[in-house]
Amino acid sequence: MPVRTFDPQLLRTFVTVVETGSMTRASRVLHLTQGAVSQHIKRLEAQIGTALLLRGRPGLACTEAGDRLFDKARRLLALNDSLWLDMTTPLFKGRVALGIPIDLIAGRLPSLLRLFAEAYPDIDIALQCGTSPELRAAFEAGALDVTLLEEPVERATGAVLYRDRLVWVGARGGSAHHLDPLPLSLVSRSCAFRPRVIKTLQRVGRRWKNVYESDSLEATVAMMRMDLAVGTFLTSAMPGDVAAIRDGDLPSLPAFSVTLSARQTAPNHPATALSDHLTRGFSTV
Repeated sequence: MPVRTFDPQLLRTFVTVVETGSMTRASRVLHLTQGAVSQHIKRLEAQIGTALLLRGRPGLACTEAGDRLFDKARRLLALNDSLWLDMTTPLFKGRVALGIPIDLIAGRLPSLLRLFAEAYPDIDIALQCGTSPELRAAFEAGALDVTLLEEPVERATGAVLYRDRLVWVGARGGSAHHLDPLPLSLVSRSCAFRPRVIKTLQRVGRRWKNVYESDSLEATVAMMRMDLAVGTFLTSAMPGDVAAIRDGDLPSLPAFSVTLSARQTAPNHPATALSDHLTRGFSTV
């Protein structure tokens, strides 16, 4: 006896009709006309030689044959979709060099990288942290495949993932921001925020002094936590043990863009997978 083959499109229409309970709703899901949905069901019933749906009020219901077909059809379609994805998705493996501004480590990035590692176990990430100017130089020199940067909104060079406000940060309930001159704790001279922070203070005539400067984020935050200085962070990257200063004693700071720059690579290069993953992950910020 010859082997007969079900048409996956007819099965998909049938499963969608059962799941939505309506040919009208199924037509919207499948982007088909209601007439096309009805024809698909009729063709499937003609192939099998029996009715699959009871058409009546208040909606559609499966016949006994329809019930038998539904579960197996849904499993067959799931296998079809899984096989299609497996055969059409590039195989990603290898090493990708990623640059991250050191202060973004406190945000949602760790969870995004963990999810990436789970989804792509054959890709190794070589992580480099630093300031945005340092990472830009490394990227332009070819040392990084993908890098995130914090850039002034009007001068963003990479693909913008999101925009965020720069805020003053200090100890919870602290008073360092009332001192004159204002004590600052900045990450380093190459910090992307530093020129804008100093320019903002100069514009309003606020005196300041640099009481601590270090490449260590932890040490910089420690100065704020002890109420010996204030600093700046993007609101989305602010550490949990310090607080934004909102009493109006300090001038407002500008917004920055967090951008992504990626090297042009082949579609199956690990950098492509990482860039797409980060872009999707930050789309809800």
